[in-house]
Amino acid sequence: MAGPLWRATVFVQRHRTGLLVGSCAGLFGAQISYHLFPDPVVQWLYQYWPQGQPAPLSPELERLFQEVQQDIGVPSGHHFEAFTTFTFQPVSAGFPRLPGGAVVGIPASFLGGPVTNTDQPVVVHGQRVDWRSPAGTRLRDALTLSHDAQKFALAKEVVYLESGAAALQALPAPACLAGTWALGVGAKHALGLYGGPMSLRAAFNLVVAVAGFVAYAFSTDSLTHALEAWLDRRTASLSVAYARGGVEFYEKVLSGNLALRSLLGQRGKKLYTPSGNVIPRHWFRIKHLPYTARRDSVLQMWRAALARQLLRALWPRRFQPRQVPLAVDSGKPTAQCQQTCRLWGLTAQFLPQPTTYDLSHLGHIPL
Repeated sequence: MAGPLWRATVFVQRHRTGLLVGSCAGLFGAQISYHLFPDPVVQWLYQYWPQGQPAPLSPELERLFQEVQQDIGVPSGHHFEAFTTFTFQPVSAGFPRLPGGAVVGIPASFLGGPVTNTDQPVVVHGQRVDWRSPAGTRLRDALTLSHDAQKFALAKEVVYLESGAAALQALPAPACLAGTWALGVGAKHALGLYGGPMSLRAAFNLVVAVAGFVAYAFSTDSLTHALEAWLDRRTASLSVAYARGGVEFYEKVLSGNLALRSLLGQRGKKLYTPSGNVIPRHWFRIKHLPYTARRDSVLQMWRAALARQLLRALWPRRFQPRQVPLAVDSGKPTAQCQQTCRLWGLTAQFLPQPTTYDLSHLGHIPL
């Protein structure tokens, strides 16, 4: 046993730089390959197959996807391909700027009735959904999204692909591997462990490897959290309608998770919290932001957007507003203005008479 182990140790010491470079390149390539060749892989994994045949993308979903791309301003040279997926949320992979392009899976549930029909069998985590049960009814309602919520869900994926964040997410693994190697070699030289027994070096290497894994887990999760928060803010900033759709989308996700928690029984309680968030699988890692935090973040942006529109309506010269009246001929605030003021804890009684300030050129505040 000592002979082969010693020869392996000598080989690693002699070619450690080449092995390190190859390992880092292999880690980066393994994580990025999913995005370099998305067309066959992603569709094979997530394609919706009703009645044994792949479901083509419906004209309604195609128009929805084109509308989202126009709102974001995707350049004509970027290539996107959409398909119908069986998942409850959109999936995506790829780089739109590369020849392979990017693919986006649009949930079949966006079509509404054809998927959530009570006669259509749906299996979630091995459990068949009874659409007639209270939990099944709640799940069906959670899967029924408005036009704005569907656009937010798709726009989030398009923004992610356009940003090229997939390449950034592939960096922590090779970076932590290189850092762990450099730390281990430097520390062993500083402590003089190369002249000591091999068992001591092996124990030290184990400690360094554990530290490297902890650093990898922390950096990966932190990067994912920052990226998810940025995606929500970037998508919600497209318009008030997108921000409103984002709030609805995350509310429906939480409601759907609560329905699944009830449908799956004891297993559902292990998967979802009473608030609808996903329970982390690892006790020391939280790989994704909680849905409640993402909803609250988008809700703050929606309120801020409504406040800006309200200020534009109240002070047209300063904010250069552009939409319909907050006050009618009697000078009383409209119902939409009252609802917006209630949302912000303001009073609508201070609106001036239209004889003093003509607000007829302003527009309705979307709610």
